[in-house]
Amino acid sequence: MHGKRWAAVGVTALATLATAVSAAAETLDDAWQLALAADQRLAAAELRTAAADEELEAARAGRRPNLTTGATTSRWNDTPAFDFAAAGVPIVLPLFDGQALNMAEARLSLPLYSGGALTANVAAATAARTENERAAQALLADVKLAVAEAYVGVLRATRALAVARSTTASLGAHTRDVDDRRRTGEVANNDYLAAAVSLADAEQRELQAVSGLEVAAALYNRHIGRPLDTAVMLEPLNGPLDGALATQTLADLIEHARATRAELAGLDAAATAWQARADAVAAARRPQLTVSGGYTYLENTVLREQDYWSLSLGVRWSPFDSGQTRHTATAVTRQLAAVSAERSDLALAIELDVRRAWHARDAARARIAVATSAVQQAEENLRVVRDRYRNGEGTNTEVLDAESLRTLSLGNLDTARYDASLAELTLAHAVGSL
Repeated sequence: MHGKRWAAVGVTALATLATAVSAAAETLDDAWQLALAADQRLAAAELRTAAADEELEAARAGRRPNLTTGATTSRWNDTPAFDFAAAGVPIVLPLFDGQALNMAEARLSLPLYSGGALTANVAAATAARTENERAAQALLADVKLAVAEAYVGVLRATRALAVARSTTASLGAHTRDVDDRRRTGEVANNDYLAAAVSLADAEQRELQAVSGLEVAAALYNRHIGRPLDTAVMLEPLNGPLDGALATQTLADLIEHARATRAELAGLDAAATAWQARADAVAAARRPQLTVSGGYTYLENTVLREQDYWSLSLGVRWSPFDSGQTRHTATAVTRQLAAVSAERSDLALAIELDVRRAWHARDAARARIAVATSAVQQAEENLRVVRDRYRNGEGTNTEVLDAESLRTLSLGNLDTARYDASLAELTLAHAVGSL
C-alpha cells in the first residue's frame, strides 16, 4: 500500500506539471517568429541593407546622363565695355545693357570613359550590398540560436522543478510513514530525524528550482520582446532537431558549413568590395572623358543673340597628385589583406564550432541511453529498498540513499536530453542551416 502511494506521488507531480506546460504552449517556431519581429538589431540590419540598395543605385546612376541647371543675376558698379581708344578709335561698346546681367544655363553631360572607375564603383556597391545582406543573415541565425538556448533553458528549468517536486513529495510521504512507525515504536527516533532533514533539503532544492525557472522564463521573455514577468508555457522539443544533418558525416558537415555560413559569404563580399575600390583608385590615374551639351540664356540688348547652344568634349587627367592616389591604393590593398586574414581565421573557427557541436551531440545521445537505463535501475532499487524497510529488513539510510540516487539519475537523464537538443540546434547553426 505504502509503495503504491510513494510511486503515485512522484508520477502525479510530474504529470500535473507536464499538463500545465502543454496547455496553450508555444513552440520553438512560435518563439522564433516573436523574436524576429521584436529584435531591434534585425531591424537595424534590414535598414543597412536598404541603405546599401540605395548606394548601389547611386553608383549605377553615375553611368547615366547628368542634367544641371542654374541661373544667376549680377549687378555691376559700372557696366563692362570694350574700349577702342588705344587703337585710335573713340568708341566704347558695352557688353550688355545697363548695370545688371541675368543669365540662365542648362547642361547635360555623359561620361564616355572613366578608366573603369564607374564600373568599379558599381561592383563595390554591389559587393557592399551583399556584405550587408549576409551580415543580416548571420545575425538572424545568431538570434535564433540565442532564442533556442533560452527555450531549452526554460524546458530544462521546468523539468528540474518537476524532479525537485517529485523528490519532495516522495520524501514527504516517506517521512510521514517513518513518523507513523516511530509513534508505534517500530523504528527509532533517529530514522525520523534523518528523514526530516532529507525532506528539508529537498524543499530547499525545490525553492531553488522555482527561482531557476523564474530566471529562465525572464531570459526567454527578453529574447522574444515580452515583459519579463509574462507567464511562459512551452511545447517540448521533438528530435532530431538538426533534420537532414543527422545522417551526414563530420567531413560533409564541415564542407557544408564552408559553403553556407553567411559570415564567410559576407567576408567574401567584403573582399570583392575592397578589390573593386582598389580598381576605382587605379582608374583615377587614367584620363576621364566626358561629353556635354548645354543651353545658355544671356539677357542683353547688345549681343546679336540671347540664346546659345553648345556641345563640348572634355578630357581630365591628373598625372601627379603628390602621392595621394598611391597612398589610397596602398590603404585599400591592406584592407583587402585584412579581410583575407579574417576569413581564414573565421573558417577555422567555424570548423571548430562544427566539430564541437558534432561531438557534443553524439556524446549527449550516448548519455541518454546510459541515463535511461540508470533511471530504470534507480527506480527499481528504490522500490526494493522501501519494501525491505517496511518489512524491517532494511535501514532508513538505504531508503534515503536510494531516493538520492533516483533524483540524481532523473537529473542526469534530463541533462543529457536537453544537452542533445541544444547540441543539435548548435550544430545546425554551425553549418549555416538554422
